[in-house]
Amino acid sequence: MKPTTEANTATFRCATASVTLTTDIAGALNEARKILYSYDEHPGSDGSWQVHLNHDPDIVTHPNARTDGDEFDIGPQTCAYRSHRAHNVFWVPARRTLVHADPTARVIWAWCDDVPAALDWAPRLVRQAMTAQLLADGMVYAHAAAFTYAEHGVLIAGNRGRGKTTTLLASLHHLGGNYCTNDRLMLHATGEHLHGYPWPMPLRAGIGTLTALPHLRHLVAPPQQTLPVEQRWTFPTKIVVEPPAFPALMQPEAAVARALSVSMMLWPDLDPARTTVQIERVDPDDVTDTLSNTGMFMHDPQRGTSAHTNHWLAAAPDDDTVHRNMAQTAAVLAKRPCFRIRAGADPVALAAAVGRLLNNEVAE
Repeated sequence: MKPTTEANTATFRCATASVTLTTDIAGALNEARKILYSYDEHPGSDGSWQVHLNHDPDIVTHPNARTDGDEFDIGPQTCAYRSHRAHNVFWVPARRTLVHADPTARVIWAWCDDVPAALDWAPRLVRQAMTAQLLADGMVYAHAAAFTYAEHGVLIAGNRGRGKTTTLLASLHHLGGNYCTNDRLMLHATGEHLHGYPWPMPLRAGIGTLTALPHLRHLVAPPQQTLPVEQRWTFPTKIVVEPPAFPALMQPEAAVARALSVSMMLWPDLDPARTTVQIERVDPDDVTDTLSNTGMFMHDPQRGTSAHTNHWLAAAPDDDTVHRNMAQTAAVLAKRPCFRIRAGADPVALAAAVGRLLNNEVAE
C-alpha cells in the first residue's frame, strides 16, 4: 500500500467531537466539505479521530483484497468482507477499497483504486468517526427533520412516509426559518436542555412534495410532472438535493443551521386524499411511550423496518447504554409540547397549521 503524499488536511468538529481528514486525492476534501454541511472546519490535524484516505491503483492486488471473509452489509447495496488475516481490515469490492480501522488508536485508513470511490468515502468515513464520538458522549439518533424559526427549534419526527419532508419544505417556504436537517438528527439531553445536531447528508424528496411547491417543481423531470397527482405521491424514486443547493429551499434571508435547541415537536400524518387539517396535542406519556417503542422513530414496529445505522468501523455503545441514553432523551423531549398534524397534500394549509403552533394560536 502506497503512503500518503501531497496530503490535504482539515479537521471537522461537531459539539465535543472532532475528526481530521488527510488525503492525497484531488477533490476529496472538497467533497467532504460539500456533504458535511453542519460540521465546523478548522485548520490543523488535532482531531480526536484521524482518517487517512489514499489513492492506490494497485490496491486490488493486496493480499487482503479478498471476498472470502465474513460478509456484511454496509449500505446502500454494498457489502464489506472482514479479513481473516488481519484485525479490522475490510475489503469493499463494489468500490475497490481496502479499509483498516483501529478504534483503540482512533484511526481509519482507506486505500481506493480510483478517485470516484474516494470522493464517496471522504464524507462517509469522517461522518462515521464523528458519529462514534457523539454516541459515546450520550447522544442518540432521531429519525426526524428539523428547522429553526425565531426562537423555536422545531423537530418534525416520524417513521418513513409520514410527511416529514413535506412539512419541513412547506414551513421553510411559507413561514421562513433556517434549514437544519431532513432525515436524521443527533439529540443530546443534558439536564433539562435538549440540543440537536444534524447527521449531515443530502436531502431526498418525493416528486409529490416537490411538484406541490412551485419553486421546487423544476427539480422534477418533465414526464414525472405530468403524472396524475395520486401517482406523484406514490412515485418510488426520490430526488436528491445536495447541501450546496439548500439555500434554494428557504426564503432569501434564511440560512442553514448547524444545531438547534429543541422547543417543539411535530408528528405529521399526511394523506394526499385528506382535505382538512387537524391539530392534536399529544399527551406526554404517549410521547414517552412512542419514542421508547420506536427508538426515536428509528424503528417502525408496524412495518418491521428500521432507519439504516451501520457502525462497522467504530462500534456504537452497548445496548444497555443506548437504552439508558434513549430513555433520558425521551423523558426530556416529552416535556416539550408535541402536536400531531393530520393534513392533506396542500403545502399552504400545512404551513398555516405549523404557523399557528409557532405563534401560539393553538391552546396548549
